[in-house]
Amino acid sequence: MQRIKTFFADLSQKAGLADEILRLSPHRRAADKPFQLGDVQEQNEVYLDLATGADFSKGGLTGTMVMIFFYMAVLVSPLLGRPDQVDNYLTFFGVLFGIALITFLIEVLLPFPMPMRFNRRTREIYFQDRRRLYHVPWDEAVAWMQQTRQVTQYTGATRMTFLQVLLQRFRQPDEVIALQLSLPMGKTPEIQGMLWEYLRCYMEKGPWFDEHGEPLATSNRDEVLARRRGKKADLKGVWKLYTDGLRKGIETKMSVALFMLWNVLMYPAFLVQDWTADVARRRAEKNQWDKRVRERCRPDGPTTRLYDLEVEEGLHRDEADIPETTTR
Repeated sequence: MQRIKTFFADLSQKAGLADEILRLSPHRRAADKPFQLGDVQEQNEVYLDLATGADFSKGGLTGTMVMIFFYMAVLVSPLLGRPDQVDNYLTFFGVLFGIALITFLIEVLLPFPMPMRFNRRTREIYFQDRRRLYHVPWDEAVAWMQQTRQVTQYTGATRMTFLQVLLQRFRQPDEVIALQLSLPMGKTPEIQGMLWEYLRCYMEKGPWFDEHGEPLATSNRDEVLARRRGKKADLKGVWKLYTDGLRKGIETKMSVALFMLWNVLMYPAFLVQDWTADVARRRAEKNQWDKRVRERCRPDGPTTRLYDLEVEEGLHRDEADIPETTTR
């Protein structure tokens, strides 16, 4: 892991000239309590998946097409009352929904944006970009927050807080990447620190814990995944969100009515998008993850880390052989 530490030292020396970098530790609290704004895609006793931003748009094209075709079919449905138009009606919309089916298959078969995976059994972090597999032992993970301020004539001053972690490519340890744990827009250091604390509680205290980070004896998986942002067809959740805003004075009755009308009209698209993304995600879980990762994510799988395999192959020199890089 010396290459990762050297990479971070060089990075902080350069970036730290303009902005402050705050390093986070897997073994030290980063916030008063854990919290995540729907970033968790899956959480169980063995691993936790943190979704990428690209995951939220999967299935959008298929959902939009199906919604348009559905409303078109409803609008011209009076033609079904004319016997001479029934065949034309069925043929036309059969072709349209055939196009939607092809779009669905394309979106499902195309590579799915893989999540970042935190494995409790092996205490390791994984990420896969197509066939390139990256990893880092949790105990040696190097993560940091960096707050920046961007000013433009269009939006004025915008603050962003980056939360990143370094990983190295499997069997090619000289290739190191910095991966975003959460989108930086609209995030404060407090919010990003709470996300890191959530991940830390999962890895250090157990798969289930309360809002204060105290371990729970029983699973609260449904409660955790209910906050997932990837789910679009959630009228109940949207209604609760807007009515909460109405009670706090953030929303007006007119805005709530318009937003709910929009969500009701878009519901067919959101429903199909959720279904398409779910099918693509399950297919990716079986076909895209490297075999070594899938094995280690089974409850009865190997407990050796990918890093241990690299050590056995002689890919990591002793840290004493590598000169230490200092940070100024």
